[in-house]
Amino acid sequence: MSDFGDLDGRFEFFAVVTPDGKIPTLADDATLNDPSSWYTGPIGTMAHLSYFALIYSDRDDADAEFDRHRSELPAGTRVRAFIVVVEEVDDEVAEEDAV
Repeated sequence: MSDFGDLDGRFEFFAVVTPDGKIPTLADDATLNDPSSWYTGPIGTMAHLSYFALIYSDRDDADAEFDRHRSELPAGTRVRAFIVVVEEVDDEVAEEDAV
C-alpha cells in the first residue's frame, strides 16, 4: 500500500438538512432538484457531495445558501454542523488483527 503521509485529521462541515434527514441537491443552474433526488446516503461520504449538495466548509456559506433557498425548503429545515474524524489504519496492523 502506498504511503500518503499523515492523513489523520478532524474536519468540520455544515449541511442544510430537512427535518426528515435529507440534504437538498442543486441542478446545474443552481435551482433545487426535485425533493425525491435529495441526498439521503451515509454521513461519511457527505463531504464529497459539495459540488451538488447544500454542504459547505464554511458556516457563513451554508447560512447564505439556506437563506437563498429558504422559501423552497420544508419547514424545520436548518443548517447542521458535522465533524468527521479521519484516522489512517495501518495495513499491516489490520492484517494481523484479521488473523
